[in-house]
Amino acid sequence: MKVSVLVPVYNKAAYVEEAVRSVLDGTWRDLEVIAVDDASTDGSAQVLERITDPRLRIVRHAANRGPAAAANTGIDAAHGEYIVRLDADDIAVPERVAKQVALMDAHPGIGASGGWLQLFGERDVAWRFPLTDEACRSALLFRVPLSQGASIVRRSVLEEHHLRYDPDWPRVGEDWLFWARIAPHTRFANLDEPLTLYRRGTQNISHGRDKVDTHRAILERLLPMFGVTATPERIDAHLMALTYFATPPDAAAVRRVHAWLQWLIAWNDEQARFPKAAFESTVQAQWDRLFHYLPRHGWSPALAHLRLSRSWPFDRLDFLLRTRINAVLGRL
Repeated sequence: MKVSVLVPVYNKAAYVEEAVRSVLDGTWRDLEVIAVDDASTDGSAQVLERITDPRLRIVRHAANRGPAAAANTGIDAAHGEYIVRLDADDIAVPERVAKQVALMDAHPGIGASGGWLQLFGERDVAWRFPLTDEACRSALLFRVPLSQGASIVRRSVLEEHHLRYDPDWPRVGEDWLFWARIAPHTRFANLDEPLTLYRRGTQNISHGRDKVDTHRAILERLLPMFGVTATPERIDAHLMALTYFATPPDAAAVRRVHAWLQWLIAWNDEQARFPKAAFESTVQAQWDRLFHYLPRHGWSPALAHLRLSRSWPFDRLDFLLRTRINAVLGRL
């Protein structure tokens, strides 16, 4: 068996048949689909049972155990050389599995790879992910480097290093922590094309939840995975670097974020956890991105950012001025 497609399912009766059929009807035929029903209450299991393709296996949890446990159940049940992930309300493009198998076969040092997500109803909008191992690895402190719902993993990497999801991880963001757990043991890559049609909804890391609390719970676990003590002050600074503000930012908070990011660069120089050039580029991009979230909170945090950047580019000054004018006019 070459490929096992893992589809965790919880209350996705309206979508799960379309999701499963998208891989069963795809161009790659040598596969099994393992649908792990995590004690759905909406008839999802009954929908799955109506699919008669013998390549589909349904595994049921007696009680709801969460996405991490469902993923582990599917991994344990898999027979394939590769494990492909698909969310139960998304659709795999017909050539997805074939293209991912070709990449993995051609690059045996890559243990996990993914691709872009095409948003439903937005033909020209795709969520893009870093392409190279260096870029993926260097993004790990700031974002998910691979889309879980568009990923493929070499099963031998998981088995050789005894890698699984931790059932105690937050129910949102467990994919981010899983990539961090895998990172020391293999290389990453992403194809530069959409592989999955992605439905905005509850799988989104910020959907219907407090973004600050969600990311705080992730960072409390993520930072120690790289040997960084996750103090409340560091987490607050990192949250702000991710543009999640527990309180409205002021100039002092901007200075703390800048100091934190500079500390991370110095720490990486000493520890060599991430490729130096790619990591510094990622940190700089995160710092630059932060600026555009500051002007709506007043002149002070935005000006502090410009001073610390030692740069006063016209486009940022123009953006700051226009934002503050709109604030005065009540347009924000």
